[in-house]
Amino acid sequence: MKKVIFITGIYTAIIFGLCLLISVFFIPRPESLIIGTEKSFVFYYGLYIFLVCLPGILLSGFTVSCAVLWQKKTGNSRSRFSPAMFSRFKLVLFSSLAFILFLSLNEEIFKPSAKRKIDFIKEAPSDFSDAISIAGHFLEQNQPILALQYAKKAVELSPKDTDAKRVLKLAEDSVDLLIDSEIHGKKNLPAAEKVKKPLHVKDKGHTILELLEKSDSAAQKKQWFDAHYWASLAVEACDGKNTNLDAAVEKSNYAWKMLSLPVEFDNSAERNYYKIKKDGYVAFSRGDFLKAYYTFLGLKNNYVQAANDPDVKKFLALAEEDLENQYFFFDETKYIEELSDSHKVYFSLDYPDGSKNVFYISNAMDIKKEGSLVRYMENFNVVHYDENGKFVYSFFVPFAKAVAQPVSEFGEENLALLGIEKKWEYVPFVILQSVDRNTEGLVSRPVYSYEPTGLSELDAKNLGIKNPQKKEHSAEKIPLNIKKASSMILPMQFSDFNLINAAASGAKEMPLPVLFKLLPRASGYGFSQEVFAQNLVQRGTFPFIMLIMFVFCACIGWNYRIENPDEIFKFKWTLLIPVFGFIMVVAFYIALYFFNMLSYVLVGLLGTNAVFAAAAFYVLIFFAASVLFLSRKA
Repeated sequence: MKKVIFITGIYTAIIFGLCLLISVFFIPRPESLIIGTEKSFVFYYGLYIFLVCLPGILLSGFTVSCAVLWQKKTGNSRSRFSPAMFSRFKLVLFSSLAFILFLSLNEEIFKPSAKRKIDFIKEAPSDFSDAISIAGHFLEQNQPILALQYAKKAVELSPKDTDAKRVLKLAEDSVDLLIDSEIHGKKNLPAAEKVKKPLHVKDKGHTILELLEKSDSAAQKKQWFDAHYWASLAVEACDGKNTNLDAAVEKSNYAWKMLSLPVEFDNSAERNYYKIKKDGYVAFSRGDFLKAYYTFLGLKNNYVQAANDPDVKKFLALAEEDLENQYFFFDETKYIEELSDSHKVYFSLDYPDGSKNVFYISNAMDIKKEGSLVRYMENFNVVHYDENGKFVYSFFVPFAKAVAQPVSEFGEENLALLGIEKKWEYVPFVILQSVDRNTEGLVSRPVYSYEPTGLSELDAKNLGIKNPQKKEHSAEKIPLNIKKASSMILPMQFSDFNLINAAASGAKEMPLPVLFKLLPRASGYGFSQEVFAQNLVQRGTFPFIMLIMFVFCACIGWNYRIENPDEIFKFKWTLLIPVFGFIMVVAFYIALYFFNMLSYVLVGLLGTNAVFAAAAFYVLIFFAASVLFLSRKA
């Protein structure tokens, strides 16, 4: 067996060198490659050619090895089905299984990885151009935080490019100017204080009587912000029915009255501080958590006394917590380019009313946050079609955040309305609005479009999509019933994001276990179930096909073995190695073509059960090939 592997290895190395030479001298390079990636492109293209041809190369190398190995001691096989042939058959099986393991890794890992690397190098110029364009767009829109992320991406794609460095410098300077204009003299902004969340859930966990007691206790200490806060929670908990409602309303009104009374201060600075704090609490009590957050954050960053003010600490934390139910912060996505594990993801979802949403996401990053999984998505596009398949509207947002929402929190009516199945554990709750953590006024919201392309003008340009159609929806024609969303719930299992990620790269590049898991759900996400089933049959039976081919090659090696026991190797084979390798590669793909045609037929007849029928059929062929080999004689 060692001799077989050694000879096959030498043969394979020679072919690998030839593939690199083909890549160097015969494969044209794209003209727009980023400077410095030319050599990488040549190497990976040569490697990819080699990996594509590897099954045929190993088959031909195995044939040569068998011909060399069986040049001596064949006199013990003068009759069919001799014991010596059974011994040789064991060698063939063990050698074949070792090669098949390597070829399976090649099909599932090595070849797709090389292809992705080539695609990345080829698409890098386009991605670079898009990053520069979008960074410039956000600079013009006075959103330097977002511009900085795209500028960093451009520099990572082309570190030596002067335009990328210039845009990055502009973005960094804009961010610095923005911070300096908002917070004078504070270069090191204090990070948001870490608190145990969710505070509101914890506070609402008290009974109504406990809430009223806390309100009374705060009132006795003349802590009117706390008194009103606890009384308001009690009013909310009463739900308009509890017998303690009147008492809760009375305490709430009294605390508010005390907050509204004029207060004497020693100086104007204290008066202004109290006024700002009250404005922040008013915004908080009215549900304007964005205003409340920046108000209390401003107090914390600009007033020394805020460091010892429990009201500021408490309501800043509460406002941030409630804010994060409606928005997320720009800096949460700062590592999406480095950590994204999903690219160019497409899928669709159907809704109970017959409408459909089609989604496109350029990059996605999954992280664990506070014990649960959170997904950040870049270039989040949604195209909405009505029940008749007619385009209605689309929207685009540069970044979106999806958190896992427990299905148990939805009522029966909402489950039916949203198309959510009760057996699911979590569904994605997508937040479409983002803000800057320290600077008020920087808000990213969905940009709606009513163009027939279904994409905003900027995103259509970035994706290279032309829109020759006329604008059918002017501002006056936009349907009044379209509500612009700040968030959305997707009728799918949160865990299925992983399946969709894999599906977006194509059925051929999906890991087999993921492909098998996605198959019954493929049509629900807009994918063709037949395509995935056919690919599963092809890839699932690949080891059987290769085993059959190796046995047939062993038969050829026996029939054309070196007959002269004193001749170690036929020198003329050295010249024939490329030719023989090419012939075997062609023969391999011709055979694979017929096997694939068979899989199409089986999928058409048996659907997802075709893989089992194909496996049974290939076992029969393997048995026939084994009989053919064992019947060889000297």
